[in-house]
Amino acid sequence: MVVTTQKESKKISMAASNHIDNRSKKKSFLDIVSLIRSIQRAEGNMDCFQMGVIDCDQVDCKWRAFCLEVCPVFGKDKI
Repeated sequence: MVVTTQKESKKISMAASNHIDNRSKKKSFLDIVSLIRSIQRAEGNMDCFQMGVIDCDQVDCKWRAFCLEVCPVFGKDKI
C-alpha cells in the first residue's frame, strides 16, 4: 500500500493538470507543417515539406520555395 501525504498528492495533481493544460493548448493551434504535407499528397507530390531534402526534384510543388527556405516561414524548432 502506497501512502502519500497531502502535499505529495497536491504536487501530483498539479503536475497532471499542467500536463493536460499543455496538451489542450497544443491542440488549439493549427499544425501548419502537417497541413502543407497533406496538401502536397493531394496535389500528387511527395509529402516532404521541410524535412531537410536539399536536392528536391519536385519543381512543380507550390511549397518548394518555402520548403527550401527561399521564403522562410517556419523556424526549425517549429517542425
